[in-house]
Amino acid sequence: MNAPVTPNPFKTELPEDQPVIIMTRTFNAPLDLLWTVWTQPEHVAYWFGPREDNEIIEYDVRKGGKWRLISSMSDGTKIVFFGTYLDVVPKTLIKNTFVVEGQYEEDERFYEEHRFEERDGKVFYRSIAYLDSFETRQGVIDSGMEWGANASMVKVDEILERLKRG
Repeated sequence: MNAPVTPNPFKTELPEDQPVIIMTRTFNAPLDLLWTVWTQPEHVAYWFGPREDNEIIEYDVRKGGKWRLISSMSDGTKIVFFGTYLDVVPKTLIKNTFVVEGQYEEDERFYEEHRFEERDGKVFYRSIAYLDSFETRQGVIDSGMEWGANASMVKVDEILERLKRG
């Protein structure tokens, strides 16, 4: 895979003492706008993953709500991602399980935590993916997750710029 062209890639940390993946980034947009792009299905269908033709099956961003989408890969393969929102604090926190259908079962012990904090008109974003083992973490890294996350954020930035222009 080629690295996405992005002037603002994630900073990724892989602590040696925990099987977690920490990613941070700043968005050049107000929090209200980023929250809208992050939580509205019509925007998620565009920015999630490396392509822009995701099919949103379910996207209920509230505690206990479910999300499910089908993402197409460049070779035509379809991958189903889904999970449950374990906690949602509007414009502050989203905590959700993350499952790739057919690869592993949903387990609330292993989740993603997304934190949003507005600082001087920009948003500092920090995610932590809690995984069951170092082997799983390495598998996630080897799958190209970081590349896909950066490709997604390039598209989030596109949407934010479009919405800021009105």
